[in-house]
Amino acid sequence: MKSATSAWAAALKQTVAWPHRLGGARIRRVAWHPLSILVALLFGLAAELQAQQPADEEGRSRFCAVDIFVDSGSTPLAAYQVRFAVTNGVAKIVGIEGGEHAAFRQPPFYDPKAMQNELAVIASFSTAPAADLPKGKTRVATIHLRTTGSTPPRFELKLQIAADMQGNKIACLAGFEERKTQ
Repeated sequence: MKSATSAWAAALKQTVAWPHRLGGARIRRVAWHPLSILVALLFGLAAELQAQQPADEEGRSRFCAVDIFVDSGSTPLAAYQVRFAVTNGVAKIVGIEGGEHAAFRQPPFYDPKAMQNELAVIASFSTAPAADLPKGKTRVATIHLRTTGSTPPRFELKLQIAADMQGNKIACLAGFEERKTQ
């Protein structure tokens, strides 16, 4: 006695191989090969993916720069430390450069591991004489960021400490400003 599987396979082979007459019309039964089903599914999925918005349009990225300022008033600024953070997670810190005054032109010290978490604690000092140190509002650093999506990034800046040339803590204000793209 034949097994049910072999009987089914023989019947399927017979229906595929031989045309039949039904009501005077010749028809041919077609069995779908598993590979042809897979190809049809792949083409169907490819057509659906083609209709979706490309990933690079959804997650467009742009670069921006944020200038960090410290205002020491009339006191010469010899050292500072600030904490800069991206608060809404739509930007990654990709670089840090020095400021505009000669005393802080070199890039500040920072923690590269913290930078990977949208956080930068930056610090710098100068041993120059008081006459060569900046007074008033000066750009001490620039933070470069890569943003994704259409949501504007939000930032937080906190001055942790500032000091004069003798190492005495001084009262200062810190601020930031995103550079305008041209």
